[in-house]
Formats: sequence, structure tokens, C-alpha cells
Amino acid sequence: MAEAHPVELRERVVAAYESGEGGYGTIAKRFAVGLVSVRRWVAQKRREGHVRPLKKGGGRLSDISLLELEEIVVRLGDATAGEITAEYNRGRRGKARRHVSSIKRALARAGFVVKKNAADRQSNSDQTS
Repeated sequence: MAEAHPVELRERVVAAYESGEGGYGTIAKRFAVGLVSVRRWVAQKRREGHVRPLKKGGGRLSDISLLELEEIVVRLGDATAGEITAEYNRGRRGKARRHVSSIKRALARAGFVVKKNAADRQSNSDQTS
């Protein structure tokens, strides 16, 4: 998501519109901002008395149980993210299953560090003589 326009610019845009220097389109072109932004800032100034940017949205909350993940990590010990995901998804079907990236984000929120692969483990595919 792009960063918000500076409050100083917003105030200059609203002041120009309210002093009658032009319509929404004219002001938008003059300050090189979007027409809808000008309308929104003017409405916000009238409604709230300021043009400060709103807080960014937070997205959706995860429904992954951190307690269940912690139990899996303890039970599996030295496991990769893929192995933890497979264990988490065991017995779940359809939309109840979670992708490895979702599990990694949940593990990071819980403070776990998970290795990316099992390269340092004994390989079952070694060359035979």
C-alpha cells in the first residue's frame, strides 16, 4: 500500500478548493493528485475538522491456533515448516487446511524460528556403491 500524502499538501488542496480557486478537477490537476482524493479531503475537513490520513487497515485476523502450533512444534522437535504444516493439516479437509506460508507467519508471530529445509539431516537418497 502506498504511503499517504503529506498533511501539508492536503491542507493546501482543501484551502485552494474552499477559497474558490476551482472545482475538484481543476484543483486535482493543479496539485497532481486524484480527483477522488480532493473530494475525500474536502469532505473529511468539513466532517472532522482535519485532513490527517486515516490509519491503515489491519487485514484479516488469523484463525490458526497458536497453542496447537506450539504443541506440534514441541512434539515434532526439529521440524521444517513443511513438516509442521503437514501435521497441522492432518485430519483437516478443504478450507480448514492452511498453506505453509500461513503457518510460517503464525510461527513468526508466536516467536518461533523454523528452518527452511532439512538439508542438514541424514539423506535417504544417498548414492549407493
